[in-house]
This record gives sequence, C-alpha cells and structure tokens, in this order.
Amino acid sequence: MNFKTVFFCVAFVALVLISCDPPGQKELKDRLVRIDTLLKENPELALDSLVEISNSDFGDENEAYFNLLNVIAKHKLYKPIESDSLISEVAEELKGFPPDKNYFRSLVYQGMVRYGLESVPDSLVLLPLKGAERILENVVLDKGEKIKTKLFFFLGLVHQDNKNYEIGERYFKRALEVSRSINDVENVVSVSLVLFWSYLRNERFREADDIFNDLEELENLSPELQFDIVNAKAGFNLKMRKYNKALEGYKKLDSLATRVIEKPRLSNVYYSMFYAYRGLGAMDSALVYAQKAVKSIENSDLKYDNYYMYIDFADIALSQGKNKIAAINYKKAFEELRNSTNEKAKKRILELEKQYDLSQARVETLKQRQKFQRFLFIAGALFLALAFVFLIYHLNLKKSRLELENERILRESAEKEAAGTILQNQQREHLLKFYKLITHREMVTQERFDLLSQKYIKQAPGAYDDLQSELITLREEFSGMMNDLMNDDLFYSNLKLPEGLQLTNSEKVILFLMYYNMPSTEISTVLGISTNNFRVRKSNLKKRMTDYLVDHPSYEEVVSLF
Repeated sequence: MNFKTVFFCVAFVALVLISCDPPGQKELKDRLVRIDTLLKENPELALDSLVEISNSDFGDENEAYFNLLNVIAKHKLYKPIESDSLISEVAEELKGFPPDKNYFRSLVYQGMVRYGLESVPDSLVLLPLKGAERILENVVLDKGEKIKTKLFFFLGLVHQDNKNYEIGERYFKRALEVSRSINDVENVVSVSLVLFWSYLRNERFREADDIFNDLEELENLSPELQFDIVNAKAGFNLKMRKYNKALEGYKKLDSLATRVIEKPRLSNVYYSMFYAYRGLGAMDSALVYAQKAVKSIENSDLKYDNYYMYIDFADIALSQGKNKIAAINYKKAFEELRNSTNEKAKKRILELEKQYDLSQARVETLKQRQKFQRFLFIAGALFLALAFVFLIYHLNLKKSRLELENERILRESAEKEAAGTILQNQQREHLLKFYKLITHREMVTQERFDLLSQKYIKQAPGAYDDLQSELITLREEFSGMMNDLMNDDLFYSNLKLPEGLQLTNSEKVILFLMYYNMPSTEISTVLGISTNNFRVRKSNLKKRMTDYLVDHPSYEEVVSLF
C-alpha cells in the first residue's frame, strides 16, 4: 500500500467521522422536528416540550433549531420578548448556502420580533424581512406558505407605518393571495382587515366596503375573528356617520368580549360609542360611555396616548355643568399627556441610543473593512512588485542565457574557423614544401641534363641536341603546369587585390610565390626564365601595381612583397 492510498483512506475515515452526528443528536433532532409540527396546532404544548429538553446537549445545529422554535412559540403565544439578540444569533448560525427553510424562518421572525420592540428602528426591522424576500425570489422553498404570509404581512406593516401606503397595500395583497391559496381563514381575515383600515384611513370607502363582501363568504369564524370583523364594520359606519348602525355593532362587541380568549381593549369600544352618541346628540348617553372609557383605561395597562379620552370626557362633563368632574379629568388628561410625552421621549432616546450603537458598530466595521482593504492593497502591491522583480530577473536571466548561448555559438564558430584556417595554412605550407621539393628536383634534373649534354657534345652531337630539346620541353611543361594550377579562387583568396587590376598568369604566379616567400632563383626556375629576366619582370610589375594601388587599402601589403 503506497502513501497516496493511505492518505485517501485516512481522509475518508475523517470525513465519515465528521459527517456523523454525535450519539443522541439524531434523536434530539427528530424530537425537535416533532415539536416543530406541534407548533402549528398547539404552540403552548410545544413550548412546554421545549422547556422539558432545554437542558439537553444539543450541539451547534440542534441548538440553533431549538432557539428558533423557542422564539416562534413565544411569539405565537404573545409572550414578551425583550431583545432581538437570540433570534439574531439564530439567524447568523443558520446562515448557509444555499439558504434553507429554517434560515428563511429565522429572518422572518427576526423582523417580526424587532417590529415588536420599541427601541428598534424600522430600518433594522426591514433588513431581515428584505433578506427573506430575496431568498423567496431566488430559492424554491418546500411548503412554508404560512411563513410567507407573515413575511408579506409585516413588510406591509413596516411600509404602512412609514406612510408608504401604496407599497404596503401591495404586500398586504400578496399576503392575502397566499392565505387564500392555502385556505388560511385566520390570516385571510387579519390581512383583509388591515387592508380595510388602510382604505378607511385614506378615505377609499368603496374599496373598504368591498372588503366586507369578501369576508361574508367565510364560515366557521372564531370569536376573535368575529370580534375584529364587527369592530371594523362599526368603525366604517361611524366614519360614514351612520351612528345607529355603529352603535349596534359596538353593543354586539360588548357581548362578544366575554367569548374571546385575549381581553379586548374595551376603552376603544366605549370611546367609539361615546363618539356615536355625541353624533346623535344624546349627551347623557355620551357622558356615560365616556366615563366607561376612562374607567377602562384606569383598569388596564394601556394608559398612554389616551389623554384625549379624558379631554373629551371633561368637555362633555363641563357642558353638563359637572365642573368638578371636568376639572379632575382635565388634570388626568394633563398627567397622561405628560406621561405620554415622557414615554415617547424615553422611546426616542432609546431609538437614538440604538442608532448610535449601530452607527458606532458600522463605523467600526468600516474601519475594519478599510484596514482589510488597505492590507489587501499593500499585499497586492507587494505581490505585483515581487512579480515585477521576478519578471525582470527572469528576462535578464533569459537574456544572459541567450548571450551566453550566442557567445558559445560564436566561439565554437570561431574555433571551427580558426581550426579550418590552421588546417588550410598547414595544407598550403605542405603544398608549398612539396612544390619547392619538385622545383628543387627539377633544378637538379636540369643540372644533370647540362652535365650529360657537356659530356656528349663532342662524342655525340645528335644526342646533345636531343637532350637540349627535351630539356626545353620539360621546362615548358613544368611552367605550363604551374600556370594551370594557379586559378583565380586560389589567388584572390590569399592576396586581397582588386579584381579590376588586370594580371597575366605569369604575374599571378610571381605574386603568389612571393607572398609565400619563395626565393627568386626558384621562382625564375618555375617560370623557366633567367634570374635577370625575373628581376626585370619583378621591377615592372612593382611599378605598375604601386601606381594602380596607391589609394587602395592593400597598398602597404603589396609593397612589402617586393
């Protein structure tokens, strides 16, 4: 087994160990899934189940899932959630690519929790909701239609709170469309009534009245939904100054209040009845319900922003001559207004502090980002500098290698040329030596022929004439052979003379042999002429050549031959 096989085996085992859940984690996850299913039907029982397993060792993924279900259960049961830190941590832990359903739910509930916190500005409420909307546009999520309804509903609320009514209505209509597609009656009523109040606020009365036509088709409504619909109809009639119909609706609300699970705000119902009786001119009844509205405020925790009820109660009491009651309620209105102003100031201070903390965090984040960008810039610059230096070094190295290679080629070429020149010179010297030897042998032969001819001059004159004739023929053949050997390529490759200078074959032989320092006697023998005749020829040749070559670069070289 080689090293590569061992490495892949170890990597596979490590991957299996990492992918496997620790003991008990799978059972916990299955139980959380069952609790998640229970949340839809019985959130209170689901919250109790979560409390039972709250001390378990979940692991990172299961713990994030547990915290998400805990937040959802508390929100469904209207339990107070004082901070968005837990749901924000859950959203960060569930973040992944591609985003899954639980991450989508965490973003929606993060926005919903923030919407319920007075200290969180709407910009931070909108941030996770828009992130969830982007996921919905790019990723197909299985089921989860109800959570989509919540997403569009709260997006509409945020825009409506900021007076972006048109955008808010678009989101409400999308929420209504999703609710109807899954026959979710509760959300159909809730979203329809939100649209109704938006239309009524903007005096779009026909569209507001059409809402009730749609709601009449619904069946098996809970007391809470019936209460909300009757309250909306009464409010519509009150706005349209149909006071008798409005009073009928509000009296029905008074009877429905005992059937709803969550205690309704009866102060608003009594105040609306006061407003209707005052519209009808029944001041005694108006006084009674104004007093009921005030007492309902005092018996509940909702005491702020209701100072106008005390003012209206005091006004009608004053008109009835009940000055003491009027004075008391004017004083309470002042106290309520002061408390309301203080609470609003505190809320505004908290919002500003939150915005300041967020701005500080953004500044710190920007600083860190700038430091990181600066680091990246410096690192990039250093990398480019190193790359440039390496490139210059590489180019110089390549250039040096090319120069060395060229020098090597030139050196080898020069060595070959020098070797060829040496070999050629050696061959020429060897040839000249050989030629000198032949010349010397020819001179010896001539001398022997002369001796023989002197010996036979008297005894055999005929033989003497034959010897002289043969000697003359030998000289001519030897001289002709030399002229034939002296071609232009051989001559001009050794003597650098202009080709325009006209020379005979004998003159070329004289210059060639003089160039290789052959003695005058041997040259005259080669040419078959006497020594004196050679001197004359040599002198004439020198004069002709020096006159012709006076301005030629080879002038000095030619003169040195003579």
